[in-house]
Amino acid sequence: MKHIVAFFCVFYIFSGLVFSQQSLIKPDLHPPLEIPLYLSGTFGELRSDHFHAGVDLRTQTVEGHKVLAVDDGYVSRIAISTGGYGKALYITHPSTGLTSVYGHLQRFNKEIGEYVKAKQYALQSFQVNLFPEAARLVVKKGELIALSGNTGSSSGPHLHFEIRDTPSQQVMNPLSFGLKIKDYIRPKIVEIAVYPENDSAFILGENKRYISSVAGWGEQHRLLTNEPLTVWGELSFGINTYDTHNDTPNKNGVYSIELMIDSTIVFSMAMDRFSFDETLYINSLIDYGYYIQNNTRFIRTKIDPLNKLSMYGDMPHTGSYSFMEEREYTGCYTVTDHHGNISKLPFTLVAQKPLIDTADTEVATDSTVLVQASEGYSYKEQSFSYTIPARALYRDERLTQYKIRQNTYLSDVICVGDEKIPLHKAIQLHINIPELSLPEEKLLMVSLNNDKPPVPLGGKIENGTISLKTRKFGCFAIMADTLPPQIRQKNAFQDTLTDSVTLLRFEIEDELSGIGSYRAELNDNWLLMEYDPKTKTLFYEVDERLTKGKNTFKLIVTDKQGNASVFRKTFIKL
Repeated sequence: MKHIVAFFCVFYIFSGLVFSQQSLIKPDLHPPLEIPLYLSGTFGELRSDHFHAGVDLRTQTVEGHKVLAVDDGYVSRIAISTGGYGKALYITHPSTGLTSVYGHLQRFNKEIGEYVKAKQYALQSFQVNLFPEAARLVVKKGELIALSGNTGSSSGPHLHFEIRDTPSQQVMNPLSFGLKIKDYIRPKIVEIAVYPENDSAFILGENKRYISSVAGWGEQHRLLTNEPLTVWGELSFGINTYDTHNDTPNKNGVYSIELMIDSTIVFSMAMDRFSFDETLYINSLIDYGYYIQNNTRFIRTKIDPLNKLSMYGDMPHTGSYSFMEEREYTGCYTVTDHHGNISKLPFTLVAQKPLIDTADTEVATDSTVLVQASEGYSYKEQSFSYTIPARALYRDERLTQYKIRQNTYLSDVICVGDEKIPLHKAIQLHINIPELSLPEEKLLMVSLNNDKPPVPLGGKIENGTISLKTRKFGCFAIMADTLPPQIRQKNAFQDTLTDSVTLLRFEIEDELSGIGSYRAELNDNWLLMEYDPKTKTLFYEVDERLTKGKNTFKLIVTDKQGNASVFRKTFIKL
Protein backbone atom coordinates (compact mmCIF):
# COMPACT_ATOMS: atom_id res chain seq x y z
CA MET A 1 0.00 0.00 0.00
CA LYS A 2 2.87 2.41 0.77
CA HIS A 3 4.31 1.80 -2.72
CA ILE A 4 0.93 2.72 -4.24
CA VAL A 5 0.83 5.94 -2.25
CA ALA A 6 4.34 6.87 -3.39
CA PHE A 7 3.40 6.25 -7.05
CA PHE A 8 0.36 8.55 -6.88
CA CYS A 9 2.40 11.23 -5.07
CA VAL A 10 5.01 11.32 -7.82
CA PHE A 11 2.49 11.10 -10.69
CA TYR A 12 0.26 13.96 -9.57
CA ILE A 13 3.01 16.33 -8.57
CA PHE A 14 4.89 15.74 -11.85
CA SER A 15 1.82 16.35 -13.99
CA GLY A 16 0.97 19.53 -12.02
CA LEU A 17 4.48 20.92 -12.41
CA VAL A 18 4.55 20.28 -16.16
CA PHE A 19 1.23 22.05 -16.68
CA SER A 20 2.07 25.13 -14.57
CA GLN A 21 5.55 25.61 -16.02
CA GLN A 22 4.41 25.37 -19.64
CA SER A 23 1.62 27.91 -19.17
CA LEU A 24 4.00 30.85 -18.49
CA ILE A 25 5.91 33.06 -20.94
CA LYS A 26 9.64 33.21 -20.22
CA PRO A 27 11.39 36.20 -21.83
CA ASP A 28 15.15 36.48 -21.43
CA LEU A 29 15.40 38.92 -18.51
CA HIS A 30 18.58 40.55 -17.29
CA PRO A 31 19.28 39.92 -13.58
CA PRO A 32 18.07 42.90 -11.50
CA LEU A 33 21.31 42.89 -9.46
CA GLU A 34 24.97 42.59 -10.47
CA ILE A 35 25.78 40.41 -7.47
CA PRO A 36 24.85 36.67 -7.27
CA LEU A 37 21.15 36.18 -6.58
CA TYR A 38 20.09 34.67 -3.26
CA LEU A 39 16.54 34.65 -1.97
CA SER A 40 15.33 35.85 1.40
CA GLY A 41 11.68 35.61 0.32
CA THR A 42 9.81 33.63 -2.33
CA PHE A 43 6.75 34.38 -4.44
CA GLY A 44 3.46 33.64 -2.69
CA GLU A 45 5.19 33.28 0.66
CA LEU A 46 2.82 33.57 3.61
CA ARG A 47 3.00 37.02 5.19
CA SER A 48 0.83 38.99 7.61
CA ASP A 49 -2.52 39.56 5.85
CA HIS A 50 -1.04 38.97 2.38
CA PHE A 51 0.86 36.71 0.05
CA HIS A 52 4.32 37.95 -0.92
CA ALA A 53 3.92 39.46 -4.38
CA GLY A 54 7.47 38.93 -5.62
CA VAL A 55 10.85 37.63 -4.54
CA ASP A 56 13.20 39.26 -2.04
CA LEU A 57 16.81 39.30 -3.22
CA ARG A 58 19.56 39.50 -0.61
CA THR A 59 21.99 42.41 -0.92
CA GLN A 60 24.75 41.11 1.38
CA THR A 61 23.16 42.90 4.40
CA VAL A 62 24.10 46.33 3.01
CA GLU A 63 22.52 49.05 0.92
CA GLY A 64 23.81 50.61 -2.26
CA HIS A 65 24.08 47.72 -4.73
CA LYS A 66 23.33 48.56 -8.36
CA VAL A 67 19.76 47.75 -9.44
CA LEU A 68 19.41 47.09 -13.16
CA ALA A 69 16.47 47.14 -15.58
CA VAL A 70 15.61 43.55 -16.54
CA ASP A 71 14.45 44.53 -20.03
CA ASP A 72 13.91 47.50 -22.36
CA GLY A 73 10.99 49.68 -21.38
CA TYR A 74 9.94 52.90 -19.70
CA VAL A 75 9.29 54.04 -16.14
CA SER A 76 5.50 53.96 -15.83
CA ARG A 77 5.19 54.63 -12.11
CA ILE A 78 7.30 55.93 -9.23
CA ALA A 79 5.90 55.47 -5.74
CA ILE A 80 7.51 56.84 -2.58
CA SER A 81 5.96 55.96 0.75
CA THR A 82 7.04 55.74 4.38
CA GLY A 83 5.65 52.19 4.44
CA GLY A 84 5.06 49.41 1.93
CA TYR A 85 7.72 49.28 -0.79
CA GLY A 86 9.26 52.59 0.30
CA LYS A 87 10.94 53.98 -2.81
CA ALA A 88 9.70 51.86 -5.72
CA LEU A 89 10.08 51.86 -9.50
CA TYR A 90 7.67 50.32 -12.00
CA ILE A 91 9.00 49.69 -15.51
CA THR A 92 6.64 48.69 -18.32
CA HIS A 93 8.06 46.42 -21.04
CA PRO A 94 5.79 46.76 -24.12
CA SER A 95 7.48 43.97 -26.11
CA THR A 96 6.53 41.31 -23.56
CA GLY A 97 3.37 42.74 -21.95
CA LEU A 98 5.08 42.65 -18.57
CA THR A 99 5.87 45.22 -15.86
CA SER A 100 8.83 44.83 -13.51
CA VAL A 101 8.77 46.32 -10.01
CA TYR A 102 11.73 47.20 -7.78
CA GLY A 103 11.04 48.01 -4.12
CA HIS A 104 12.77 49.30 -0.96
CA LEU A 105 15.26 51.33 -3.03
CA GLN A 106 17.76 53.68 -1.43
CA ARG A 107 17.82 56.16 -4.30
CA PHE A 108 17.15 56.42 -8.03
CA ASN A 109 19.62 57.07 -10.84
CA LYS A 110 20.43 60.70 -11.66
CA GLU A 111 17.75 61.23 -14.34
CA ILE A 112 14.95 59.56 -12.40
CA GLY A 113 16.07 61.16 -9.13
CA GLU A 114 15.99 64.68 -10.56
CA TYR A 115 12.53 64.06 -12.03
CA VAL A 116 11.23 62.81 -8.68
CA LYS A 117 12.78 65.60 -6.64
CA ALA A 118 11.25 68.27 -8.90
CA LYS A 119 7.82 66.66 -8.48
CA GLN A 120 8.21 66.41 -4.69
CA TYR A 121 8.99 70.13 -4.45
CA ALA A 122 6.12 70.97 -6.79
CA LEU A 123 3.72 68.92 -4.65
CA GLN A 124 5.47 69.82 -1.36
CA SER A 125 5.38 66.21 -0.28
CA PHE A 126 7.98 63.50 0.35
CA GLN A 127 5.38 60.80 -0.35
CA VAL A 128 4.37 60.83 -4.01
CA ASN A 129 2.72 58.52 -6.54
CA LEU A 130 3.89 59.56 -10.02
CA PHE A 131 2.96 58.29 -13.49
CA PRO A 132 5.45 59.70 -16.03
CA GLU A 133 4.56 59.78 -19.72
CA ALA A 134 5.85 56.76 -21.63
CA ALA A 135 8.55 58.72 -23.47
CA ARG A 136 9.76 60.64 -20.41
CA LEU A 137 12.01 58.06 -18.69
CA VAL A 138 13.04 55.36 -21.16
CA VAL A 139 15.40 52.62 -19.91
CA LYS A 140 17.47 49.94 -21.61
CA LYS A 141 17.98 46.34 -20.57
CA GLY A 142 20.79 46.15 -18.00
CA GLU A 143 20.79 49.92 -17.38
CA LEU A 144 21.41 51.22 -13.85
CA ILE A 145 18.07 52.49 -12.55
CA ALA A 146 18.62 52.70 -8.78
CA LEU A 147 20.60 51.58 -5.75
CA SER A 148 19.24 48.94 -3.39
CA GLY A 149 18.11 50.04 0.05
CA ASN A 150 15.94 49.42 3.09
CA THR A 151 13.10 51.94 2.69
CA GLY A 152 9.44 51.44 3.53
CA SER A 153 8.40 48.47 5.67
CA SER A 154 11.54 46.50 4.85
CA SER A 155 13.04 44.80 7.90
CA GLY A 156 16.57 44.74 6.44
CA PRO A 157 18.49 45.70 3.28
CA HIS A 158 17.24 43.78 0.22
CA LEU A 159 15.63 44.25 -3.18
CA HIS A 160 11.97 43.36 -3.58
CA PHE A 161 11.44 42.32 -7.21
CA GLU A 162 8.14 41.63 -8.98
CA ILE A 163 6.90 40.66 -12.42
CA ARG A 164 3.35 41.74 -13.31
CA ASP A 165 1.11 41.03 -16.25
CA THR A 166 0.67 44.61 -17.48
CA PRO A 167 -2.99 44.47 -18.67
CA SER A 168 -4.37 42.70 -15.57
CA GLN A 169 -1.68 43.81 -13.06
CA GLN A 170 -1.66 40.27 -11.69
CA VAL A 171 1.65 39.36 -10.11
CA MET A 172 3.53 36.38 -11.54
CA ASN A 173 6.25 34.18 -10.10
CA PRO A 174 9.58 35.82 -11.07
CA LEU A 175 11.34 32.45 -10.87
CA SER A 176 9.42 31.47 -14.00
CA PHE A 177 11.32 34.12 -15.96
CA GLY A 178 14.87 32.87 -15.82
CA LEU A 179 16.29 34.22 -12.55
CA LYS A 180 19.29 32.05 -11.74
CA ILE A 181 18.99 30.81 -8.15
CA LYS A 182 21.13 27.97 -6.80
CA ASP A 183 18.76 25.49 -5.19
CA TYR A 184 19.34 21.77 -4.73
CA ILE A 185 17.65 21.52 -1.34
CA ARG A 186 14.29 19.85 -0.80
CA PRO A 187 11.55 21.60 1.21
CA LYS A 188 11.14 20.79 4.88
CA ILE A 189 7.85 19.48 6.30
CA VAL A 190 7.64 20.43 9.97
CA GLU A 191 4.15 19.45 11.18
CA ILE A 192 0.75 18.38 9.96
CA ALA A 193 -2.64 19.08 11.51
CA VAL A 194 -5.91 17.16 11.32
CA TYR A 195 -9.21 18.98 11.88
CA PRO A 196 -12.70 17.62 12.68
CA GLU A 197 -15.25 19.25 10.35
CA ASN A 198 -18.27 18.64 12.56
CA ASP A 199 -19.26 17.35 15.98
CA SER A 200 -19.23 13.74 14.76
CA ALA A 201 -15.61 13.69 13.62
CA PHE A 202 -12.75 12.43 15.78
CA ILE A 203 -8.98 12.19 15.78
CA LEU A 204 -7.55 9.76 18.33
CA GLY A 205 -10.94 9.75 20.02
CA GLU A 206 -11.22 13.52 20.43
CA ASN A 207 -13.26 16.13 18.59
CA LYS A 208 -10.52 18.75 18.34
CA ARG A 209 -7.53 19.77 16.25
CA TYR A 210 -4.67 17.28 16.30
CA ILE A 211 -1.09 18.31 15.47
CA SER A 212 1.76 15.90 14.83
CA SER A 213 5.41 16.78 14.49
CA VAL A 214 7.19 15.37 11.45
CA ALA A 215 10.63 13.77 11.25
CA GLY A 216 12.84 12.85 8.33
CA TRP A 217 13.90 14.66 5.17
CA GLY A 218 13.02 14.79 1.48
CA GLU A 219 10.94 11.83 0.34
CA GLN A 220 11.46 10.13 3.71
CA HIS A 221 9.41 12.43 5.92
CA ARG A 222 7.24 10.61 8.47
CA LEU A 223 5.02 11.34 11.44
CA LEU A 224 7.15 11.58 14.55
CA THR A 225 5.21 8.76 16.26
CA ASN A 226 5.41 6.66 13.07
CA GLU A 227 2.03 5.18 14.06
CA PRO A 228 -1.31 5.21 12.18
CA LEU A 229 -3.84 7.83 13.25
CA THR A 230 -7.19 6.52 14.42
CA VAL A 231 -9.90 8.73 12.94
CA TRP A 232 -13.60 8.92 12.11
CA GLY A 233 -15.90 11.22 10.20
CA GLU A 234 -15.35 14.27 8.00
CA LEU A 235 -11.80 15.59 8.39
CA SER A 236 -9.54 18.20 6.82
CA PHE A 237 -5.80 18.69 7.10
CA GLY A 238 -3.09 21.30 7.44
CA ILE A 239 0.66 21.46 6.85
CA ASN A 240 3.49 23.57 8.26
CA THR A 241 6.30 23.59 5.70
CA TYR A 242 9.08 25.80 4.34
CA ASP A 243 11.82 25.84 1.71
CA THR A 244 15.51 26.71 1.85
CA HIS A 245 18.13 27.41 -0.82
CA ASN A 246 21.83 26.80 -1.11
CA ASP A 247 24.22 29.17 0.67
CA THR A 248 21.48 31.12 2.50
CA PRO A 249 19.82 30.45 5.89
CA ASN A 250 16.36 31.88 5.11
CA LYS A 251 13.26 29.74 5.59
CA ASN A 252 11.13 30.65 2.58
CA GLY A 253 7.74 29.69 1.21
CA VAL A 254 7.22 26.60 -0.94
CA TYR A 255 5.97 26.53 -4.53
CA SER A 256 3.27 23.83 -4.51
CA ILE A 257 1.46 21.49 -2.13
CA GLU A 258 -0.72 18.47 -2.85
CA LEU A 259 -2.49 16.05 -0.54
CA MET A 260 -3.87 12.70 -1.60
CA ILE A 261 -5.97 10.25 0.36
CA ASP A 262 -5.71 6.88 -1.36
CA SER A 263 -5.92 7.91 -5.06
CA THR A 264 -8.02 11.05 -4.53
CA ILE A 265 -6.53 14.55 -4.67
CA VAL A 266 -7.94 16.25 -1.57
CA PHE A 267 -5.95 19.45 -1.96
CA SER A 268 -3.60 21.14 -4.42
CA MET A 269 -2.23 24.63 -4.91
CA ALA A 270 0.67 26.26 -6.75
CA MET A 271 2.22 29.72 -6.51
CA ASP A 272 2.22 30.86 -10.15
CA ARG A 273 0.21 34.10 -10.15
CA PHE A 274 -2.53 35.95 -8.28
CA SER A 275 -4.25 39.32 -8.16
CA PHE A 276 -3.92 41.81 -5.33
CA ASP A 277 -7.67 41.80 -4.64
CA GLU A 278 -7.47 38.16 -3.51
CA THR A 279 -4.35 38.36 -1.34
CA LEU A 280 -6.30 38.81 1.91
CA TYR A 281 -7.76 35.32 1.42
CA ILE A 282 -4.52 34.14 2.99
CA ASN A 283 -6.31 34.37 6.35
CA SER A 284 -8.80 31.75 5.13
CA LEU A 285 -6.08 29.56 3.64
CA ILE A 286 -4.18 29.29 6.92
CA ASP A 287 -5.33 28.15 10.33
CA TYR A 288 -5.74 31.78 11.40
CA GLY A 289 -6.63 31.10 15.02
CA TYR A 290 -3.58 28.91 15.56
CA TYR A 291 -1.40 31.54 13.89
CA ILE A 292 -2.70 34.32 16.19
CA GLN A 293 -1.98 32.20 19.25
CA ASN A 294 1.29 30.54 18.21
CA ASN A 295 2.75 32.61 15.34
CA THR A 296 2.91 29.46 13.19
CA ARG A 297 1.08 29.11 9.88
CA PHE A 298 -0.60 25.87 8.84
CA ILE A 299 -1.87 25.81 5.25
CA ARG A 300 -5.35 24.28 5.49
CA THR A 301 -6.84 21.94 2.93
CA LYS A 302 -10.39 23.02 3.78
CA ILE A 303 -11.72 25.69 1.43
CA ASP A 304 -14.15 27.98 3.23
CA PRO A 305 -17.42 28.79 1.40
CA LEU A 306 -16.41 32.43 0.79
CA ASN A 307 -12.75 31.82 -0.01
CA LYS A 308 -12.17 32.77 -3.68
CA LEU A 309 -8.44 32.09 -4.06
CA SER A 310 -7.38 31.38 -7.63
CA MET A 311 -4.22 29.43 -6.78
CA TYR A 312 -6.08 26.25 -5.82
CA GLY A 313 -5.88 23.36 -8.27
CA ASP A 314 -8.75 21.23 -9.56
CA MET A 315 -10.15 19.16 -6.71
CA PRO A 316 -13.28 16.99 -6.49
CA HIS A 317 -13.89 18.12 -2.91
CA THR A 318 -13.52 21.33 -0.92
CA GLY A 319 -10.48 20.10 0.95
CA SER A 320 -12.05 17.61 3.37
CA TYR A 321 -12.42 13.83 3.24
CA SER A 322 -14.93 11.43 4.75
CA PHE A 323 -13.56 8.54 6.80
CA MET A 324 -16.79 6.64 7.35
CA GLU A 325 -15.69 3.16 6.30
CA GLU A 326 -13.82 1.12 8.87
CA ARG A 327 -10.57 0.39 7.08
CA GLU A 328 -7.03 1.68 6.53
CA TYR A 329 -6.52 4.83 4.43
CA THR A 330 -3.22 6.06 3.03
CA GLY A 331 -2.38 9.74 2.86
CA CYS A 332 0.49 11.53 1.13
CA TYR A 333 1.54 15.17 1.26
CA THR A 334 3.85 16.26 -1.58
CA VAL A 335 5.62 19.61 -1.35
CA THR A 336 7.84 21.11 -4.06
CA ASP A 337 9.90 24.22 -4.59
CA HIS A 338 10.10 26.08 -7.91
CA HIS A 339 13.27 24.24 -8.92
CA GLY A 340 11.61 20.83 -8.81
CA ASN A 341 12.97 19.61 -5.47
CA ILE A 342 10.34 17.33 -3.95
CA SER A 343 9.52 16.28 -0.39
CA LYS A 344 6.86 13.77 0.59
CA LEU A 345 5.09 12.80 3.78
CA PRO A 346 3.22 9.48 3.54
CA PHE A 347 1.04 8.58 6.52
CA THR A 348 -1.62 6.06 7.47
CA LEU A 349 -5.07 6.63 8.95
CA VAL A 350 -7.31 3.92 10.38
CA ALA A 351 -11.02 4.71 10.44
CA GLN A 352 -12.66 3.28 13.52
CA LYS A 353 -16.16 4.21 14.62
CA PRO A 354 -16.07 5.69 18.15
CA LEU A 355 -18.22 4.46 20.99
CA ILE A 356 -20.07 7.79 21.06
CA ASP A 357 -21.74 9.31 18.01
CA THR A 358 -21.34 13.02 18.76
CA ALA A 359 -19.00 15.24 20.69
CA ASP A 360 -20.00 17.64 23.40
CA THR A 361 -21.28 20.75 21.64
CA GLU A 362 -20.63 24.28 22.80
CA VAL A 363 -23.66 25.81 24.48
CA ALA A 364 -24.50 29.29 23.27
CA THR A 365 -24.96 32.01 25.87
CA ASP A 366 -26.86 35.29 25.80
CA SER A 367 -23.66 37.08 24.71
CA THR A 368 -23.06 34.92 21.63
CA VAL A 369 -24.68 34.92 18.22
CA LEU A 370 -24.30 32.75 15.13
CA VAL A 371 -23.52 35.05 12.20
CA GLN A 372 -24.31 33.86 8.68
CA ALA A 373 -21.31 34.87 6.57
CA SER A 374 -23.36 35.51 3.43
CA GLU A 375 -25.80 37.83 5.26
CA GLY A 376 -23.81 39.88 7.76
CA TYR A 377 -25.02 41.10 11.13
CA SER A 378 -25.76 44.26 13.16
CA TYR A 379 -25.81 44.72 16.93
CA LYS A 380 -26.65 47.74 19.07
CA GLU A 381 -26.87 48.45 22.79
CA GLN A 382 -26.50 51.49 25.04
CA SER A 383 -22.68 51.69 25.04
CA PHE A 384 -21.72 50.51 21.57
CA SER A 385 -22.85 49.09 18.26
CA TYR A 386 -21.26 47.36 15.31
CA THR A 387 -22.12 46.12 11.84
CA ILE A 388 -20.58 43.18 9.99
CA PRO A 389 -21.24 43.48 6.24
CA ALA A 390 -22.29 40.50 4.17
CA ARG A 391 -19.37 38.33 3.04
CA ALA A 392 -17.01 39.81 5.62
CA LEU A 393 -16.53 36.36 7.17
CA TYR A 394 -15.20 33.35 5.27
CA ARG A 395 -17.67 30.98 6.93
CA ASP A 396 -20.49 31.11 9.47
CA GLU A 397 -19.09 31.99 12.89
CA ARG A 398 -20.37 32.17 16.46
CA LEU A 399 -19.38 35.56 17.90
CA THR A 400 -19.32 37.04 21.37
CA GLN A 401 -20.05 40.66 22.29
CA TYR A 402 -19.69 42.20 25.74
CA LYS A 403 -18.29 45.12 27.69
CA ILE A 404 -16.00 45.39 30.70
CA ARG A 405 -16.37 48.26 33.15
CA GLN A 406 -13.06 49.62 34.52
CA ASN A 407 -11.21 52.89 35.16
CA THR A 408 -8.08 52.46 33.04
CA TYR A 409 -9.62 53.90 29.89
CA LEU A 410 -12.10 56.69 29.17
CA SER A 411 -14.83 54.23 28.21
CA ASP A 412 -15.86 50.67 28.90
CA VAL A 413 -13.72 48.07 27.18
CA ILE A 414 -15.84 46.82 24.28
CA CYS A 415 -15.16 43.28 23.06
CA VAL A 416 -16.52 42.16 19.69
CA GLY A 417 -15.92 38.71 18.29
CA ASP A 418 -12.66 36.84 18.80
CA GLU A 419 -9.26 37.96 17.53
CA LYS A 420 -8.70 34.39 16.31
CA ILE A 421 -11.49 34.78 13.70
CA PRO A 422 -10.34 36.43 10.43
CA LEU A 423 -12.26 39.14 8.61
CA HIS A 424 -12.14 39.75 4.87
CA LYS A 425 -14.03 43.05 5.04
CA ALA A 426 -13.94 45.72 7.72
CA ILE A 427 -16.66 45.94 10.34
CA GLN A 428 -18.08 49.31 11.43
CA LEU A 429 -17.68 49.89 15.18
CA HIS A 430 -19.22 52.72 17.22
CA ILE A 431 -18.47 53.45 20.90
CA ASN A 432 -20.49 56.07 22.75
CA ILE A 433 -18.37 58.81 24.32
CA PRO A 434 -19.02 59.34 28.05
CA GLU A 435 -19.13 62.81 29.58
CA LEU A 436 -15.55 64.09 29.65
CA SER A 437 -13.77 67.39 30.28
CA LEU A 438 -11.33 66.66 27.44
CA PRO A 439 -11.71 68.12 23.93
CA GLU A 440 -13.33 65.56 21.65
CA GLU A 441 -10.72 66.04 18.93
CA LYS A 442 -8.11 64.53 21.30
CA LEU A 443 -10.02 61.26 21.65
CA LEU A 444 -9.17 58.11 19.74
CA MET A 445 -10.08 54.45 19.74
CA VAL A 446 -7.45 51.87 20.65
CA SER A 447 -7.18 48.11 20.29
CA LEU A 448 -6.37 46.08 23.41
CA ASN A 449 -5.65 42.62 22.03
CA ASN A 450 -2.90 40.16 22.95
CA ASP A 451 -2.04 41.75 26.32
CA LYS A 452 0.11 44.26 24.44
CA PRO A 453 0.21 48.05 24.83
CA PRO A 454 -2.81 49.82 23.31
CA VAL A 455 -2.64 50.08 19.53
CA PRO A 456 -3.94 53.44 18.24
CA LEU A 457 -6.70 53.16 15.63
CA GLY A 458 -8.00 56.73 15.43
CA GLY A 459 -11.67 57.18 14.65
CA LYS A 460 -14.25 59.71 13.54
CA ILE A 461 -16.21 61.65 16.15
CA GLU A 462 -19.81 62.47 15.38
CA ASN A 463 -23.05 62.78 17.40
CA GLY A 464 -21.45 61.72 20.66
CA THR A 465 -19.80 58.58 19.30
CA ILE A 466 -16.39 57.63 18.03
CA SER A 467 -16.49 55.24 15.10
CA LEU A 468 -14.14 53.51 12.70
CA LYS A 469 -13.78 50.58 10.37
CA THR A 470 -11.56 47.72 11.49
CA ARG A 471 -10.65 44.38 9.96
CA LYS A 472 -9.76 42.82 13.30
CA PHE A 473 -12.05 41.47 15.98
CA GLY A 474 -11.05 42.00 19.61
CA CYS A 475 -11.39 44.50 22.44
CA PHE A 476 -11.50 48.27 22.05
CA ALA A 477 -11.66 51.37 24.24
CA ILE A 478 -11.37 55.16 24.11
CA MET A 479 -8.22 57.03 25.11
CA ALA A 480 -7.04 60.63 24.79
CA ASP A 481 -3.83 62.02 23.34
CA THR A 482 -3.01 65.55 24.55
CA LEU A 483 0.78 65.37 24.38
CA PRO A 484 2.69 66.75 21.38
CA PRO A 485 5.34 64.72 19.53
CA GLN A 486 8.99 64.90 20.55
CA ILE A 487 11.67 66.34 18.22
CA ARG A 488 15.32 65.58 18.88
CA GLN A 489 18.23 66.72 16.73
CA LYS A 490 20.49 63.70 16.15
CA ASN A 491 23.53 65.35 14.58
CA ALA A 492 26.33 66.30 16.93
CA PHE A 493 27.23 69.48 15.06
CA GLN A 494 26.81 73.02 16.37
CA ASP A 495 25.17 76.00 14.65
CA THR A 496 28.03 76.32 12.16
CA LEU A 497 28.06 73.86 9.24
CA THR A 498 30.97 72.93 7.02
CA ASP A 499 30.95 71.15 3.68
CA SER A 500 31.51 67.85 5.51
CA VAL A 501 27.96 67.97 6.89
CA THR A 502 25.81 66.27 4.26
CA LEU A 503 22.74 65.39 6.32
CA LEU A 504 20.58 67.09 8.93
CA ARG A 505 18.98 64.35 11.05
CA PHE A 506 16.13 64.51 13.56
CA GLU A 507 14.34 61.90 15.61
CA ILE A 508 10.57 62.38 15.85
CA GLU A 509 8.32 60.31 18.07
CA ASP A 510 4.79 60.31 19.43
CA GLU A 511 3.78 58.14 22.37
CA LEU A 512 0.18 57.30 21.45
CA SER A 513 -1.63 58.35 18.29
CA GLY A 514 1.51 58.41 16.11
CA ILE A 515 3.06 60.91 13.72
CA GLY A 516 0.42 62.44 11.50
CA SER A 517 2.37 64.97 9.42
CA TYR A 518 5.48 67.09 9.34
CA ARG A 519 6.57 70.23 7.54
CA ALA A 520 10.09 71.57 7.25
CA GLU A 521 11.05 75.03 6.03
CA LEU A 522 14.46 76.42 5.14
CA ASN A 523 14.60 80.19 4.82
CA ASP A 524 10.77 80.26 4.78
CA ASN A 525 10.54 77.81 1.85
CA TRP A 526 9.22 74.24 1.98
CA LEU A 527 12.06 71.75 2.42
CA LEU A 528 12.14 68.11 1.32
CA MET A 529 12.86 65.81 4.26
CA GLU A 530 12.68 62.02 4.12
CA TYR A 531 10.95 60.11 6.92
CA ASP A 532 11.73 56.56 8.04
CA PRO A 533 9.21 55.42 10.68
CA LYS A 534 11.27 52.27 11.44
CA THR A 535 14.07 54.38 12.89
CA LYS A 536 11.88 57.39 13.74
CA THR A 537 14.32 59.42 11.63
CA LEU A 538 13.63 62.53 9.58
CA PHE A 539 16.52 63.81 7.46
CA TYR A 540 17.45 66.42 4.86
CA GLU A 541 20.17 65.72 2.31
CA VAL A 542 22.07 69.02 2.18
CA ASP A 543 21.85 70.61 -1.29
CA GLU A 544 22.04 74.04 -2.90
CA ARG A 545 19.08 75.24 -0.82
CA LEU A 546 21.35 75.53 2.23
CA THR A 547 23.23 78.63 1.11
CA LYS A 548 26.40 80.27 2.38
CA GLY A 549 25.84 82.34 5.47
CA LYS A 550 22.81 82.36 7.78
CA ASN A 551 19.94 79.90 7.19
CA THR A 552 16.77 79.71 9.25
CA PHE A 553 15.32 76.24 9.78
CA LYS A 554 11.85 75.37 11.09
CA LEU A 555 10.28 71.95 11.64
CA ILE A 556 6.65 71.38 12.66
CA VAL A 557 5.63 67.84 13.62
CA THR A 558 1.96 67.04 14.29
CA ASP A 559 0.50 63.83 15.66
CA LYS A 560 -2.74 62.25 14.46
CA GLN A 561 -4.78 64.05 17.14
CA GLY A 562 -3.57 67.51 16.16
CA ASN A 563 -0.93 68.02 18.86
CA ALA A 564 2.08 69.85 17.38
CA SER A 565 5.70 70.54 18.28
CA VAL A 566 7.92 73.19 16.65
CA PHE A 567 11.72 73.15 16.34
CA ARG A 568 13.58 76.27 15.21
CA LYS A 569 17.27 76.83 14.61
CA THR A 570 19.62 79.10 12.69
CA PHE A 571 22.48 77.42 10.83
CA ILE A 572 25.57 79.22 9.54
CA LYS A 573 26.94 77.58 6.38
CA LEU A 574 30.67 78.27 5.88
